[in-house]
Amino acid sequence: MPSPIKTTQRPYFDDYNESKKFHRILYRPAFAVQARELTQSQTILQNQIERVSDHLFEKGAMVIPGEIGFDLNYYAVKLTSKTYSSISDYIGKQITGVTSGVIGICVNAVANNGTDPDTLYVKYNKTGTNNTSIAFSSGETINATLIGSASILATAVVNSTATGSAANIAAGVYYINGFHVSVTEQTLILDKYTNTPSYRIGLTITESFVTSNDDVSLVDNAQGSSNENAPGADRFKIDLTLAKRTLTSTDDANFVELLRLSNGIRLNQVTRTNYA
Repeated sequence: MPSPIKTTQRPYFDDYNESKKFHRILYRPAFAVQARELTQSQTILQNQIERVSDHLFEKGAMVIPGEIGFDLNYYAVKLTSKTYSSISDYIGKQITGVTSGVIGICVNAVANNGTDPDTLYVKYNKTGTNNTSIAFSSGETINATLIGSASILATAVVNSTATGSAANIAAGVYYINGFHVSVTEQTLILDKYTNTPSYRIGLTITESFVTSNDDVSLVDNAQGSSNENAPGADRFKIDLTLAKRTLTSTDDANFVELLRLSNGIRLNQVTRTNYA
């Protein structure tokens, strides 16, 4: 389907009309180029791309993986205290339990929100010194170091541990509203401390216009010219964000479902390109 974002009004004035069957805009010497003509040129080309793509792909199809996945062993470590000023500084560090000897890598972190404490998410890769402990112990101190280093960068005290759940998507390209849109690698925590999630998981589509007031890199970069740093054309932007919705949610106007879980059981998952 075409993009819901409209460019027909001020300041873009794109009055392209498909019923007129125009397929090219032919610029002529000695006649000023209109802004709407330049925008219409893009619209004509975009319509051609969309028609071919509609023939090849279903709406919301994964064009270049980009696969969706989920993790029901997303180990949470609730903290009583920490020495890093920002909880995110623990991400990527090796975490070692001083008492238990358990070792893991911090893959995510969520700051105290007033209800839940600072929480690290750890992938354990070594059992404790007793060869039976597989998680940090409540009340023990944990050390954060660079992987393979013994130099302690920060410490924290464990409150308790739990098993959460998360969804993740790899970088790829999806067919969205007539465009082939890049998605960045993302992780979404489904349930912080339980691993029986029930959600529809997919991509939220956000369309916007970006001006040079929003992004200073859009001003004229012709160094040494009289127009240097002057404002110019705006940009049309599409963001894809990994998101979750309840199983009963029906508002899919700006959402593409890629994965469905019920009590931790996979009901549906996009694993390949859906062709038209």
